[in-house]
Amino acid sequence: MTSGLLSYLGLCLLITVTPGLDTAVVVRNALRGGTRAGLWTAVGCAAGLFVHAFVVAIGLAGLLLRSQFAFDVVRWGGAVFLVLLGLRSLWVARRPVAPAPGPEQEGGRWGRHAPVVQGLMTNLTNPKATLFFLAALPQFVPVDESGRAVPVAVGLAVIAVLFSLAGLGLVAVGLGRARRWLDSPRARQAQEALLGATLVALGVRVALE
Repeated sequence: MTSGLLSYLGLCLLITVTPGLDTAVVVRNALRGGTRAGLWTAVGCAAGLFVHAFVVAIGLAGLLLRSQFAFDVVRWGGAVFLVLLGLRSLWVARRPVAPAPGPEQEGGRWGRHAPVVQGLMTNLTNPKATLFFLAALPQFVPVDESGRAVPVAVGLAVIAVLFSLAGLGLVAVGLGRARRWLDSPRARQAQEALLGATLVALGVRVALE
């Protein structure tokens, strides 16, 4: 059991330090809105990750994977969301003099909750999170003890979520502190252009996979 847990912790650490869609959105919001916006985005991503893990733990993820149409709807939804965020950044990059609006200002009716919603939506519309838990959890859940299977799976899910939250939180804090040195109009323009192009490219990649 101990060796299995250590293996799972190592897997969670590896996934955490590998940049992905969640990292891109946290970077975007931390640079635009500071540490607070980045941290709330990380919370939203972690919440979405837990939803994926919980669904896998109670056995509903198979419904999504058995339906190619449902899988494609989720995948395309995520791709469109990322492309829209990227296009928004590219649009802002055209105006380097004016301060770039933070996630709260561009969030419309979501207002100050926009970073959480953006993080949540980015993760929920990423089927790869479900695939990860489908591949990982069965390796560490005691299938011969049905009464413990779901509680153990949920516990392992919480561990993965905590790893994700810690890793993304560190990214948010680091970029939030560095933001004051990157706050010139020219630097903001370059940031928005780079982030926008990255998000659009990620969205296109998700759509084509």
